[in-house]
Amino acid sequence: MNTAKIRQRRRTAKEHGPDPIDVHVGRQLRQARELLGMTQVEVGRALSMSFQVVQKYEQGDIRVSASRLFQLSQLLAKPVAYFFDGVEGAAPPPGAGGDFGRREIELVRAFRQIASEEVQQRLLQLVRGMAEDVSEGGPKA
Repeated sequence: MNTAKIRQRRRTAKEHGPDPIDVHVGRQLRQARELLGMTQVEVGRALSMSFQVVQKYEQGDIRVSASRLFQLSQLLAKPVAYFFDGVEGAAPPPGAGGDFGRREIELVRAFRQIASEEVQQRLLQLVRGMAEDVSEGGPKA
């Protein structure tokens, strides 16, 4: 009787596609990069790698090493944990975060360019008021 254990084949990106966690980390990387208004080329230059490597990270085609993830977190001013936000649980409920759409990223970038804290505060109050109107059945744009 053969008592040798049958080894399971390890998961490979070539056979099984990118690991879901690598894809998630890549999405978070792209979101952080876009929020800062950086291109893949700029990130690549800052960390001495090609934009193609950044692109592959963002698509989850290749894994980001721990040291590279740390460098990216420093460059993009995000804690390392940011790249794993939302991995354990299910998709966040609507409005609770998750992936930003293009318009949301543009809104955040424009908001950050406003130098006056008072203007930022007034804009925030305006947007909150508009959101409350819509949620209470008020006017819709």
